[in-house]
Order: sequence, then C-alpha cells, then structure tokens
Amino acid sequence: MHQLATYAFANAKVRAMLSYLIEPATFAVLLDSKNIYELIDAIKKTRYQEIFADVSPDSLDLLSLERRLLLNDIAMYKKVHDSLPRKAEREFVATLMQRYEVEDLKVVLRLWHSKEPVKVEDYLLGEKIKYDIDYKKIASAETIEEIIILLDKTDYKEPLLAARDRFKSTKSLFYLEASLDMDYYKRLITCIKAFSSVDRRVASKILAIEVDGENIQWLIKMRKYYGLALSDMLEWFMPGGSMKADSALRNLYTTDGIAKIIESVALGPYLPVKDLAEENIHLIESFLYEVLLKEVRKALGGNPFTIGTIFGYLILKRRETKNIISLLYAKAYGMKKEDLPRLINV
Repeated sequence: MHQLATYAFANAKVRAMLSYLIEPATFAVLLDSKNIYELIDAIKKTRYQEIFADVSPDSLDLLSLERRLLLNDIAMYKKVHDSLPRKAEREFVATLMQRYEVEDLKVVLRLWHSKEPVKVEDYLLGEKIKYDIDYKKIASAETIEEIIILLDKTDYKEPLLAARDRFKSTKSLFYLEASLDMDYYKRLITCIKAFSSVDRRVASKILAIEVDGENIQWLIKMRKYYGLALSDMLEWFMPGGSMKADSALRNLYTTDGIAKIIESVALGPYLPVKDLAEENIHLIESFLYEVLLKEVRKALGGNPFTIGTIFGYLILKRRETKNIISLLYAKAYGMKKEDLPRLINV
C-alpha cells in the first residue's frame, strides 16, 4: 500500500513520458540522414519539433541547440520531481538533477584553468538547478581558494576543499572533477538509504551498474593517461558500484598495455569488454551502457510502483539527449555513418 500511494500518480506520469522517447526505427532515420540539415529536418518531425522549430541553415548554432536540449532534460526532471509525494523520492530526483549543475561547474573550472578570455555564459545552461552560483566570478578567480569561498554553503565546497592540495601540487583538474563526481555519488547513496527496502534494492542495483561503468572507464583513463600510483587510484574509485576497489585496482596496476588493462576489469557481466577492446576501444562505453540498459528494462518491466520506473526513465531520457547532441556534432563535422556507433547508443 505504501509503494502504491507513493508512486500511483508519478508512475502514470512517467509512463506517459516514456511513450515520448524516440523509437529505434525513428532514430535509425536520424542516423541515416546525409548531413546536419537533413538531420534537423528529421528531428522536426519528432517530439523535439519545438526545440528545432526556428533552426535553419542561416541560424545553425550547435551550442545553443545543445543548451536547449539539456534544458529540456531539466524540465523533465522537474516534472518527475513534482509528481512525487514524499520527500525522500523528491530529494533523490533533485540530486540526480544536480548532475547538470556539477557539469556546469566542471566547464567553468576548465575555463578558469585555461585562462582563455571567453564569454562564460556561452558555455553554460543558464538555469538554476539548486544554487545561485556566480559562474563569472569563479571563471575570473585568482586561486582555487577563492573559488571554494564562492561555493560556500553549497554541496560543492567540501569536495573541492578535499581535492585542493592534490590539485595545487599537480595542477591537474582531474582531482577537482573526480572529487565532485565522488561527492555526487555519495549523496545519491545517502538518498537511497532513506528509501523503503523495495526501493533501496531496485535503486542500488541500477546505481551500482552505472557506477561500475563509470569506474571501468575511469580505471582505463587513470592507468593509461594519468599514470597514477595505486594508492591514488584507490582514493578516487567512485562509490556505490559492485566492483571491489582494491582487488580491481591491484589487478589493474600489475598489468601492462591497454588490452591487459581491459582484461583486469572484464569480470562477471563486464567480460565482453575484453573482446570489444581488441576490436575497438571506443565501443566499451556502448557496451557498458547496454549492461545498464538491461537493468533499466528489467526495472521498467517489473513492479511499476517502485523508484525503478522513475530512475529508469531519467536514465533513458538523459541518454537520448546525449545521443541527439552527439549526432548533431557528428553530422555537422561530416562523420561517416560507420563511425557513429562509438558516439551513439540506442
């Protein structure tokens, strides 16, 4: 009865929203478009028609289109949030929505670090998610300490403070960004702990697969590009996944070469990652998303009165938006259709 009361209205709303997601057959038409203009004409025949209504060859602005698509995501998150009657579930969706705020903050940190004279607002969503953040002041700050002060009374002060010394000694943004990501997942885990036992089980399983995918990609990048020591890599392992940090990392650290690196994390449901790496390393993200998608479909096909329906829809919506954005840039830059699988996951 508790689950029914919590999700009766939200489930009906989300099921309707699920029906608006682009069908695979329609997405195939988008993939087959010959160029960016043919793609936009095809998108205008989908539910995204309002976003693309005023776009023409003379007014093509990819950054603006990307912003509109992401703002549409946020509007969907807000609708889902407002359909939930209980604080615990609303807080979970609000925290998921903060992912967009974290990404905006990362963009500004990169602009600040590069010291390039650009218009900050051109690179941001321009929408308040949780906090009124003065991104312009952050971009023009003199020191990381000044940025931390500007983020006082937000969720982002503590993770940046925790990574400050490592950033100052290495001058690498990796530590600041990784700390923000770790904090984001920790806060999601805290939200899940407040759920009913049914919701806790469903949400934890979906989150674990999402985090495993993040960790596998992090591990490959850390070992290949950053050359971090084992102790450092253990410290930056994302929380909430099913992979055991020290065993995965110890295996990883004793390997040499990208194929061996992949083999060290290709365990259980992630075993095919090894074969994908031998064919094309760019297919790894697509495979990891397929593992996540399988769990999402299971949640959507199971008991409708759980957080799984909500969580599953938001994952699918975020991925659809990512696919459309990737496709826009791919077509704009003349990428061949056979190269698209490394960018598009449908």
